[in-house]
Amino acid sequence: MKTTPTAGPRRRRSIRTIGAVLLTALMLLLAACDTSPPTTESTITTGAPSTTTTEAASTPGLPGRPGGGDADENPPAFFDDRLIAADYWDEELRILSANMGFDGIIGWPDTEFETIRAGGGSFYAEGCAVDNPLVSGATATGVEALYRGVADDTPDYDDGLPIVFTWPILTSTINPEDFLFTLNTGEQVVPNSAGIMPNWELNERNVPVVFGDFGNRLDGPDAVYVEKLEIVDDGTPLMFLGPNGVQSGVGLTWEDGRSPYESGPVLVGAKLNHVGDRPAGEGGAPPLERVLLPNDEFALYGGGDFRLRLLTSGGYTPTGIDSLTPNAYENHFRIHAAAEDGSTVLLSEVGVDYEVAGGTLRVLGLADLGQAEDQGATYDLCYQEDADNYIDIILIGDEAAARSITHVEVPSEGEYLPLYNPGGPGPTPFPDVRYTAPSPPDLEPVLIALDDPMRVSTP
Repeated sequence: MKTTPTAGPRRRRSIRTIGAVLLTALMLLLAACDTSPPTTESTITTGAPSTTTTEAASTPGLPGRPGGGDADENPPAFFDDRLIAADYWDEELRILSANMGFDGIIGWPDTEFETIRAGGGSFYAEGCAVDNPLVSGATATGVEALYRGVADDTPDYDDGLPIVFTWPILTSTINPEDFLFTLNTGEQVVPNSAGIMPNWELNERNVPVVFGDFGNRLDGPDAVYVEKLEIVDDGTPLMFLGPNGVQSGVGLTWEDGRSPYESGPVLVGAKLNHVGDRPAGEGGAPPLERVLLPNDEFALYGGGDFRLRLLTSGGYTPTGIDSLTPNAYENHFRIHAAAEDGSTVLLSEVGVDYEVAGGTLRVLGLADLGQAEDQGATYDLCYQEDADNYIDIILIGDEAAARSITHVEVPSEGEYLPLYNPGGPGPTPFPDVRYTAPSPPDLEPVLIALDDPMRVSTP
């Protein structure tokens, strides 16, 4: 539902969109493309130290330094197939989710107040954002530079859609033509553009994001949304790296569609690993690292014993335009663990030692968001985080106790606040706009990966 504004701010200000922190690094990023020559063979190693297989490289290397801002001609650094300690979430290659995230907020002609309101976005210009408003949308510039597109790929009020796979992708094989969507109307749609942002770090990369025309914000028989996804052979198949080596994704299907305006984002995975001596696989594009990193458990808490990584179906933001902060655990999450007598212990507070089967556990907070306060960040509505599909909960305690963890919960009701895809209402929503729905109550089983870390790496 789109309307014409009747009033609003007129003073020129610097606008911060949901992707602005990424676009801030854009010019530097375009100079950071891979410059190594193509390889013909690569050694693929899994998280288990004893497992190594050799596979022919699936794609040629990337071109050298770019001459412009078009990802088709000059791929950014993260289209390079590299993976370091990247999580895989199942022994089998599958699609976990492919629901539309939001409607019509990518490819605006500008981010002026009038455009934002008419385009069904949200706008916040109070407090920390009074001179640098938060906006739920983006112009086409960054999309064209960071995502590969079809022939006529200029974003024009496009929808956004993250696709969550169980295995990380060899990113040089990502193209819009890999993805064939069927809408609930029967129409088939190919995205206008596709890429790995914002899931660009070397230990991530299993969630590509596509933009195109996938649905609307309407109810009932007028609602349009994705009903099915097929991975098809476009001549350069979408390739993945898993526990047994490289595998094509061609032939994978998913059918579980719903509108993001009816139901919000959910957890689709949760995996517990040892923290180790240092963070592995952080970064992967130096210009973005300078803006967003370090955001790991060592930078935030000086380390930890265990990392509980959450994998989400869409963006996980407090209102749709602001950021999740490292100190927000108690607002949104709680961990379930088994007690010695078999009952459930809820780890609901940070800094508390909980007695569970096998010993004690303490939650330190969230990580893999943005930088720490002692690095100059402020944990407020204007906090800048990476806005990806991963959130880490960092814990300390006994290993036997960690093995008693069973689930992570996002209650989304009562004293717990819900979370939103980008395109949510923001702190000050327009009254005549329909925004993405809040997260439903959600309980996700935890995969204990303390013996086999379930990670893969390329050389």
